[in-house]
Amino acid sequence: MDSIFIRRMRENRRWYVEMSAVFGFLFVVCLYRNLSGITFPLITAVLLLFAVLFLKKNEIPVQKGSIPYFAGIMLLGISTVLTDRGFFHFFNSVGIVLLFMMLMAHQFYRDNEWGFADYVKKFFIMTGTWIGSLGEPFYSVKKKTKNKKRNAGPVVCGVLAAVVLLVMVLPLLMSSDRIFYEFFSSIFRFLSPLDLLRKINIGNMIGICLTFALGMFSLYAFFAGLFKMNLGGREEVQTGKVSPAAGITFTGIMAAVYLIYAGIQILFLFLRLDQGLPDGVTYSQYAHQGFWQLLLVSLINFGTVLACMWIFEDKRVLRILLTVISVCTCIMILSAAYRMILYVREYDLSFLRVLVLWFLVVLLLIFFGVIYSIFRRKFGLFRYITAVVAAGYILFSLSHVDAWIAAYNIRSAEDQNDIDVYYLMEMLSQDAAPQISRLIDPEKLDDDTRLTLTFYFENVRGENVETGLREWNYAGHEALKASEEWLFGKIYG
Repeated sequence: MDSIFIRRMRENRRWYVEMSAVFGFLFVVCLYRNLSGITFPLITAVLLLFAVLFLKKNEIPVQKGSIPYFAGIMLLGISTVLTDRGFFHFFNSVGIVLLFMMLMAHQFYRDNEWGFADYVKKFFIMTGTWIGSLGEPFYSVKKKTKNKKRNAGPVVCGVLAAVVLLVMVLPLLMSSDRIFYEFFSSIFRFLSPLDLLRKINIGNMIGICLTFALGMFSLYAFFAGLFKMNLGGREEVQTGKVSPAAGITFTGIMAAVYLIYAGIQILFLFLRLDQGLPDGVTYSQYAHQGFWQLLLVSLINFGTVLACMWIFEDKRVLRILLTVISVCTCIMILSAAYRMILYVREYDLSFLRVLVLWFLVVLLLIFFGVIYSIFRRKFGLFRYITAVVAAGYILFSLSHVDAWIAAYNIRSAEDQNDIDVYYLMEMLSQDAAPQISRLIDPEKLDDDTRLTLTFYFENVRGENVETGLREWNYAGHEALKASEEWLFGKIYG
C-alpha cells in the first residue's frame, strides 16, 4: 500500500521530474570526465540542497540530528578535490552515498532504536527499493477524467525521451548511410549541419547523456524508494532460542585459547622490545608470518562476538567470556600493528602499509565499542561504528598520506641515491610531488636518477599546466608548482 509520501510525490510528479532533470544537468556539468575537480564539492552541496528541497516539498522538516551527516558528506566532497589519489576519489564517493542513506534513515525513522542487525537488513532493503524505483518517473496517477489535456504530460515526456534518444542515435544513423545522411542534410541545410556533425564527438554525446540519466534517475528513484518504504522501528528478537549453556561452552573454549595466545604476545613480544626478533628470523618473515593471520582472526572474532550477543540469552558468565575474547582480540590487533611497524622500520612506508595501520587503529576503536555493548545491550553499536569509521576515514582522506609517505622514505634513506625513486614516481600520486621536490637534492644524485626525476616532473607539469577551472584540483596545483620549482629552479635555474 502506498504511503502518503509516495502519493504526494506522484501527485507532484512534474515538479520532482523537473527538479531531477535540473540536478542531472548540474551532475553532467560538475562530474562528466571530471571526478576530482573543484566541482566535486559543488555537486555534493547541490545534492544536499536538493535533498532538503525534496523533503520540504513533501512537508518533512530537516531534523537537528542530521547536521553531523551533512558535515560528514561535505567533508568527503572537499577531501576529493584536495588529493590526486584515486583510492580516495572512489571511497569518498562510496562514503557520501552511505552517509546520505544514513541521513535519510535518520530523517524518517527512529534509527536510535535499531540494533546492529536491523541496520544491516534495512540498508539492504533501502538499496533494493532504490534500484526497484528507477521506473518511478514514468508512473502516472490514474484519474477518471474526459479532459484530453490530461494527456499533455505523458506526451511531453514522450517527446523529451525521443529527443534524448535521437541525440545519441541520429549521428550514428547518419554516419552509417550516405543517402540517409544527405536526406537529413538537405532538410537542415540552413543550420549548416555538415560542419556541425563534423565537430560532433559521438562518444562525448553518449557519455553526456548517460551521465545526465545517471544523475537524474538516481536522485528521483532514491526518494521515490524512500517515500515508499516503511522500515519501522527495531524488530523484537526472541531471546533464548539457543541454550546459553552452548554459548558459554563455546566462548569458554575460545577464551582459553585466546588467553594463551595473548599471554605469549605479552611475554615474548611486547616485553622483549629491546631484544629484537628471534634468532634466524628476518623482519620480513616475522611480519608476514603473523600479521595477516592476526588480522583475519580479529575480523572473525568481531563477527563471533556479535553473533553470540544476538543468538544467546544474556547471562553474566557469557558477558565475561565475550569480554575476555574481545580484550584478547585487542591484544592481537596491537600485536599485528607492532609487526607491521617492525616491517616499516626495515622496508619503509607504502600506501598499503599505512592503510593497514589505519585499519588496525579503527578496528581497535570498534572493539572498545563492542566491549561496552556487551554490558549495555541498548548501546547503538552500529551508529558508533559508523561514527568511528566515518571520522577515521575522513581524517585519513584529508591527511595527504602520499606526501608524508614520500617525506618519511626520503628522510629514512641513508643516502640520496638509496631512495626508491621508482616507488615515489610510479606508486604514489601527485600528492607526493611537493615533498620529492623539496627534500631531494639533485646535486647529490647520480646522473641517471637525476634525469629520471627530471622526466617525472616534466610529465607532472604537462598533465597540470593546461588544467581548466572546472578540473582544478588542489593536489594537481601543488604538483605543478613543485615541478616548476624542480625544473626551473634546481635543474635549469
